[in-house]
Amino acid sequence: MKHLFCFLIILVPFFTQAQGNTAYGNFKLVDQEIIYQKIFVQDSVTVKKVAEFYKTLPYISNLQSGADEVTFDLNDLVVDYKKFQFTQVATPSIIQTGKYSGKVVIGVKDGKYRITVHTIMLTGNIGYKNITEKDKLTSYAAKNNGTILNPEWCKPNTLGLLDKAFTDKLQYIPQEKKIAKDDW
Repeated sequence: MKHLFCFLIILVPFFTQAQGNTAYGNFKLVDQEIIYQKIFVQDSVTVKKVAEFYKTLPYISNLQSGADEVTFDLNDLVVDYKKFQFTQVATPSIIQTGKYSGKVVIGVKDGKYRITVHTIMLTGNIGYKNITEKDKLTSYAAKNNGTILNPEWCKPNTLGLLDKAFTDKLQYIPQEKKIAKDDW
C-alpha cells in the first residue's frame, strides 16, 4: 500500500502537466478561443461613466453602450514591455513588435465591472514568421485546436506581459482619480 501511494504521488504531477493549462493569468480558453477576462471592484461605477472614459482612449472604436454593458473594438494595442521592467533581450519579438486587437465587452454591475476581450487578433514578428495580416492569437498561444495553452506562451514575458498590458490599457479609471493622478 505504501508503494502504491508513493507511485500515485509521482504520477499525479505528471498527468496534470500532460493535460496542459487552459488558463494563465487573466487569459483562458473558452470554446477553443483564448480570451482575456478580469473583474475589477469599483465603487459607484456606471455604464455611463465607463462609456465616457473609454470614448477618450485612442485605441478604441465603435463604442456602444447598453443597459448593463459597454462594447467596443480594441485596435492595435502595443505592449510597453519596458514599463513593466522587462528588457528587450528578455522579451519575445512577438510581444515587442506585436499589435493586438479584439472585441471588448465591459459588463457593469453594482460595485464592479468585468472586462472580456475576445476575438483577439495580432500582427507582428513571431521570429519564424512575420504576421502582416491580422491573425487569431489562439492560433499561436494555444495548441490542440484551442484545447490547451501553448507552454511557450505561458510565461511572465509572453502572456504575462500581454496580461499586464491589457489590464493597464483597459482598466477604467474614474475621472476624479485620473485628475488626482495627473496632479503631482
